[in-house]
Amino acid sequence: MEQQQRIGQQLGNYRLGRMLGRGGFAEVYLADHVHLNTQVAVKILSTRLTEDDVQEFRREAQLLASLVHPRIVRVLDFGVEDGSPYLVMDYAPNGTLRRAHPKGSRLPIESVVTLTRQVAEALQYAHDKRLIHRDVKPENILLGRDNEILLSDFGIALAFQSSHLQSTQNIAGTIAYMAPEQIQAHPVPASDQYALGTVVYEWLCGQRPFNGTYTEVAIKQSTVFPPAPSSLRSDLGPAFEQVVLRALHKDPQQRFPRILDFALALEQAAQQADSQLFIPTERRVNPPSLPGNYAPTPSSTSLSSLSTPGQYTPSTNPPAYVSGQAPSPYIPYGMPTPGTYVAPPAPKRRGRRSLLIGCAVGLVAVCAPTSWFAVTQGPKLARNVLNSAGGVTGLALPLLSYKGHKDYAYVVGWSPDGKYIASSSNEGTLLLWSADKGETRLSVRSLVQPPESDDYAWSLAWTAHPTQRLAAGFVDGTIQILDPNAGKRLLALDRQEGGVIPVLSWSPDGRYLAIVGSDDRARVYSYEPWKVVRTYGEHTDDVSSIAWSPDGKWLVTGSKDTTARIWEPLTGHTKMVYKGHASEVSSLSWSPDSKQIVSVERNQSAKIWEAATGTTRYTYQAPGGAPIGDAYWSNHGKYVSIYGGDAQLSLYDTHSGKIEKNIPTGVSFNHSWSPDDTRIVSASGEKTVDIWEVN
Repeated sequence: MEQQQRIGQQLGNYRLGRMLGRGGFAEVYLADHVHLNTQVAVKILSTRLTEDDVQEFRREAQLLASLVHPRIVRVLDFGVEDGSPYLVMDYAPNGTLRRAHPKGSRLPIESVVTLTRQVAEALQYAHDKRLIHRDVKPENILLGRDNEILLSDFGIALAFQSSHLQSTQNIAGTIAYMAPEQIQAHPVPASDQYALGTVVYEWLCGQRPFNGTYTEVAIKQSTVFPPAPSSLRSDLGPAFEQVVLRALHKDPQQRFPRILDFALALEQAAQQADSQLFIPTERRVNPPSLPGNYAPTPSSTSLSSLSTPGQYTPSTNPPAYVSGQAPSPYIPYGMPTPGTYVAPPAPKRRGRRSLLIGCAVGLVAVCAPTSWFAVTQGPKLARNVLNSAGGVTGLALPLLSYKGHKDYAYVVGWSPDGKYIASSSNEGTLLLWSADKGETRLSVRSLVQPPESDDYAWSLAWTAHPTQRLAAGFVDGTIQILDPNAGKRLLALDRQEGGVIPVLSWSPDGRYLAIVGSDDRARVYSYEPWKVVRTYGEHTDDVSSIAWSPDGKWLVTGSKDTTARIWEPLTGHTKMVYKGHASEVSSLSWSPDSKQIVSVERNQSAKIWEAATGTTRYTYQAPGGAPIGDAYWSNHGKYVSIYGGDAQLSLYDTHSGKIEKNIPTGVSFNHSWSPDDTRIVSASGEKTVDIWEVN
């Protein structure tokens, strides 16, 4: 109805005709200039601007109009009518590349190379002008009057930046092409390269690297390597495949220095289909460990060593882009500000899922303390992975797969007596089930009514004393304490002081429960009676992880201020400050003798250090620079289990400092040791909770 009302309406000098297209935040109409009788496309943004917004819109529209390139749709005019902003652009009469090549289409390699070069030239021009597109996809690549390529929608972010319409549904259509760092709210020019690499993958293979729900794809983008293109198309040579995979590297610094370098390397690879091509070495750290039967060419081979006249040679002075951080002079266009792809109910809510996007759960921009996530292409892809030495470990099968959840489980915990496992799912259900048979014993939900959006238990803490109890901290800020043996709730606690989303740790004797969340404090509560006995406020930013020492003497807290602090629980006296990390300390675990700690620097590395002196003993980084999720000390003290983005759980021998075993679990959002250290339970990316044999 509104569309019909628009037809014939005049905006400035333009009379609207038929609708050309509609998206989540704009409608595009064919329009005629009332004086010049020329046809244009008018994009009306689905928002209303305040007076302050109008000035910002004008500034940004002027910037867009300055983009003059034969491969970019020209912005001719702009205006605001009754608070609704609109852009006037050149009309491309032959539609989009999505219409020309519908989903499932496979293009000849020559066509892919030609199209990629044209799009890359347009993006390189924008990058040279310090602009990032951020929404490269077939729907935004138009065909002009002579079927020439025209890149559109550099201005797509205006609606969001001016109106704050930042929601999941508004950006769900582009998650399939979104780079991991963009999902984490740090777009860089290389983010456009990742998107174009995804488009190239789709043109070659007839499918995108990752499919699924918005949440599933967001997680996969951040944590799972794509299937080898050659596994989907047999005529792709290894050189060509390596170029595509390089553009899809999770680390933006490991992609090509410039997006035009990507296109040129693709051209060279097409001409040398059987040659061993690899990428420039000047910005390379380590090749990724890729699932399946393909792997990067050894780093000793580089383009520079292969160069002959007419071959691609990388830029010798690439811009100094910093991984995970967009240089301030760049103005990102094409998407709303990221970090909202799963909207949290409260401003400071942080979801266990961001560890991989944060780590991945990537589900979100809610972020959490002691686990990390990833979703996989499927069990075979996830579990047939490369081990740390580069060999394929083969398909691993769990001892038991629990299927009581209807959605992904994000946190798990094994009871001290070994009989039960608790697991919490995004559907909002906390389930207690038998570890031997997988039989559900107890089902619990948040007590807040009506249930809040995205509400689930995201932190679990067991204690064996004085009797076995389970504490569960929910995203809505409430806490429940359960008796697994009796199958009942012992205590239900309303939102705690500070309104934090609780992350929990029991004292070994079960008399106290320590809580941190989304503020810069840690609080210690006595269980009987329930009251605050100590508030610790020495951190300078949000505290995201906490662990009580097995001897009961100390608490260690990790914060976004990059420190881990060891302090006395009842007095608040600080014993030691560990400064070995450069970013948020997202996971902490003590050795059984209370002498060492393993801590995870969000997505970067795990470090084992001395609790008395702060001396770092070992630093662990996942193969290929994959992100690190959670890390836990085994109950008997020999191993630290570390989950990384390489889809496997590594058992790190704390005596030798070496990986003794890799368990190809596939995606794991969180894991927990059995009390006897013979098994590990993991929350998998297959909506199951799996038990794995350690020995």
